[in-house]
Amino acid sequence: MAGLEGIKMMVVDDERVIRRMITAKLTGLGCQVTELADGQEALEALHAGARPDVLVVDKLMPRLNGLQLVRQLRKSPMEDLAKLPIIMLTSRQGENDTIEGLEAGLDDYIAKPFSPDELAARVRTVLWRSRGRI
Repeated sequence: MAGLEGIKMMVVDDERVIRRMITAKLTGLGCQVTELADGQEALEALHAGARPDVLVVDKLMPRLNGLQLVRQLRKSPMEDLAKLPIIMLTSRQGENDTIEGLEAGLDDYIAKPFSPDELAARVRTVLWRSRGRI
C-alpha cells in the first residue's frame, strides 16, 4: 500500500482510543498527525493557522460537534479552510445522518466501527480529488 509521506492530518475525536488508533495507522504511512479532542479545539487551531491536508472528524463530540465544525469551515471567508478536505467518522449510520453530513459539505463519511486500512484509502481518495494524484 502506498504511503502518505508528508501529508498533514488533523484527527478530531473525543475518544482518545479512536484518535490513537487512527494516528498509529496514519503515522505508519508517513503522515504527520495532530490530535484534538473536540470541534472547538479544532476550530481554534485552524483559525490560529494550522493547515492540515485532510481533517478527520467525529460527528458526536462535546462543545462543537463535527457537523457544526464542518458548517463553520464551509462558510469560512478563508478559501483554504472552506475547501479543506473533510472525512467524518460516526456511529450514526442512518440514511438521514449520511445525507445531513454530505449536505453540510463532507468529502466522505465513514461509519464506526471502521477499518484503519479503509480510512487510509479514503484519505488517499479525498486527497486525489482535492489536488490531483498523490
